[in-house]
Amino acid sequence: MKIKISNTFLNWLLAALAAGIIVTEYFQPPVRMLLAICAAAVFIGIIITWKKNFSVTAKIIFPIIFFALGAVRFFSVDTLPPNDISKFEGQRVAVTGTVREEPTTKFMSNNLFQQRLIVDVTSVKMKGGDVPVSGALILTAYNSDGVFESARIGDKVSAEGNVKLLTNYKNPGQIDGVTRMKSDGITARMSAGKGGIEIESVEGSLWTKFLRLVAAIRQHYRDAMAGVMSSEDAAAIFAMLFGGYAGLNVELVQDFQTTGIVHILSVSGSHMTLLAAATAYICLLLKFPRMATLAIGIFIIGTYTLLSGVLPQVIRSALMGILVFTATALEVEAIGARLLTLTALAMLIVKPLLIFDISFQLSFSATAGLMYISGDLRKLMWRLPRWASYPAAMTLGAQIASLPIIIWYFNQVSLSSILSNIFVMPFLELVIIGGLLGGIIALAIPFAGKIIFVGESLIFGIGAELNRLFANLPFSAVQVPTVGFAAGFFYYLTIIFRRVEILILLIIALIFNFKPSGDVEVNFVDVGQGDCAVVLTPHRHCLIFDTGGVREKVFDIGGRVVVPYLKHEGVREVDYIFLTHVHEDHSGGAGAVIKEFPVREIITAGEPKEEYAAAFGISEKNLDNLRAGKRGEVFEIDGVQVEIIFAPSFGTGNEISNVYKIRYGDITFLITGDLIIENEKEILREGIDVSSTVLKVGHHGSKTSSSLEFLQAVNPKCAVISVGYGNNFGHPRAEVLENLQSCGAKIFRTDIDGLIKFRTNGKKLSVTKFSD
Repeated sequence: MKIKISNTFLNWLLAALAAGIIVTEYFQPPVRMLLAICAAAVFIGIIITWKKNFSVTAKIIFPIIFFALGAVRFFSVDTLPPNDISKFEGQRVAVTGTVREEPTTKFMSNNLFQQRLIVDVTSVKMKGGDVPVSGALILTAYNSDGVFESARIGDKVSAEGNVKLLTNYKNPGQIDGVTRMKSDGITARMSAGKGGIEIESVEGSLWTKFLRLVAAIRQHYRDAMAGVMSSEDAAAIFAMLFGGYAGLNVELVQDFQTTGIVHILSVSGSHMTLLAAATAYICLLLKFPRMATLAIGIFIIGTYTLLSGVLPQVIRSALMGILVFTATALEVEAIGARLLTLTALAMLIVKPLLIFDISFQLSFSATAGLMYISGDLRKLMWRLPRWASYPAAMTLGAQIASLPIIIWYFNQVSLSSILSNIFVMPFLELVIIGGLLGGIIALAIPFAGKIIFVGESLIFGIGAELNRLFANLPFSAVQVPTVGFAAGFFYYLTIIFRRVEILILLIIALIFNFKPSGDVEVNFVDVGQGDCAVVLTPHRHCLIFDTGGVREKVFDIGGRVVVPYLKHEGVREVDYIFLTHVHEDHSGGAGAVIKEFPVREIITAGEPKEEYAAAFGISEKNLDNLRAGKRGEVFEIDGVQVEIIFAPSFGTGNEISNVYKIRYGDITFLITGDLIIENEKEILREGIDVSSTVLKVGHHGSKTSSSLEFLQAVNPKCAVISVGYGNNFGHPRAEVLENLQSCGAKIFRTDIDGLIKFRTNGKKLSVTKFSD
């Protein structure tokens, strides 16, 4: 009996497989129970439908089987072997392994140079001898002169340090880099100690030698560009050719994000399609047969994949690019769509964690949009010339298909992307093709290569300036609030089935998604080793208490963590920023918030204004809305009351931390910053009422804060410790945890729980954790 396998049926199998992976990740059901339920469902489906039609039976049981397959595959890769390097978390060990990828070196903003290697670990030295180990880790070393011992792919490396797990900032909408690396077998990180990294040269296999040759070719491109153009132009063109954000101008990246073409700065499916399309155009002029054109295009994509380092994300992009090119070259979109589904099925079966990888999500959804939507859009644009209708239809098709994903991660929809794709992308595509050819020519005729790269720099400059013009247009990009899972689900059903009934369900889901709850939310954001609490009132007014930051300014917490979280929550303006004191881990992120959102007023501790300007990275004259708060001041907005109950007028550092009390109805929150024990005693002597429902524990759980007497006076039901995973200070300290437990407080920690959300109507209090 023949069974017709349609695109729809394959898509159902893909959806079932993905559902099995996602359900297992978020609900963690026992695998035996899940398999038993699936087996029972298959058995019942066979009994009910067998006599009617075998094809009906297949449509019922095969999705169930693929759901179970997704669950099993997730369990198999998510459960690490007992000898994985991550099992040595928290231990100081000496590791030995081999370099997997081309090492990178970059200058950090703390005036140190960082060398970064991906190492496939082979053994760990213990007291009893070497222990075989599996898995890979990110190994880093630092120095002040940028001179590191040369390391090649395949070389043997040894280093000693503390093994730490890879971590994300665990907040809604944050890009999950840990799962992406875990799918590639990278499960831990280590910073080499004073001994640095010892490197032993290894001849390597034939494949290793080939990878080294690829690395040498990439270095050739860097050197050829560095001699004739600015470092920023060279970094941008190299990123367009081979990927990587090292050395890129921040404003350039922001402009590309605004116009929706930031994908051009990494190796994506569009790169592959571009190269193949250029090849197809040449073959068309030479009147080559279609199959010959297809073969040459695939060869070009394969060669480019090798030059780009044969990295997993590059291979995925190459597969997506080949699919689009195959479908367009042979004019068989239906076959291309089927190949897309089969490819995604194969990818997820082999690497199920890819479903959580933003690059896979965007590549697949955008490619699906090209396959399923852009053709219909081209027909609607039949009055436009082909040079305008094709890029416009492809841009819109990709955006429509990936819209919920873009909104979830970036909370931004680009309205200028069509303009940039029509008028800017041709310049950038010319840069990519010309850049690849320029590097090849420079090998044989260096002077000719330099001339080409000078022209490349000029062409890139024209494209970048034109893109900047589009990025600065009014409404070039629109901030949009996050849509929930239900709205996203009905959105895709509406696109697939195009039924009015489903559209109505989508509208209802959106109404419920954006309807204010009427409650107050107090969100303790995971900002690592720092503090940040975001209060959202019943009508979504926003108050921020501290803004996080990182010591030595290595990572912009404000721009990379706090701002994305605020956008995820739909915040468009901030009423107040309350800072406990000027230390970077409390106020360093404020600069990015101020640049991104209008802020009515900034209330600070008693340090000089110029110190805050320096911490924010903003000119003092642009901080007219900043002033020191005074003890006894009360701020009220939308029923939420904030009182400054303590504001030292003298002291330095943690001694000058303000203390804020937030009240809504009967529920109160106490924000203590880095309040020290001496000031806690002063507060108690003065009889200040510190009793609160929820306490933000002082100084990340340091023993310099949180005396038992103070905690007893607060008598909190819940205590929140804002602390970074694996921090070097030993926070939170054991004695602080004991004091909190003796007071009966339920303890929450951002390093373990991620974002901690309290919700209250003024009478009742509920709490949810991002890790739930």
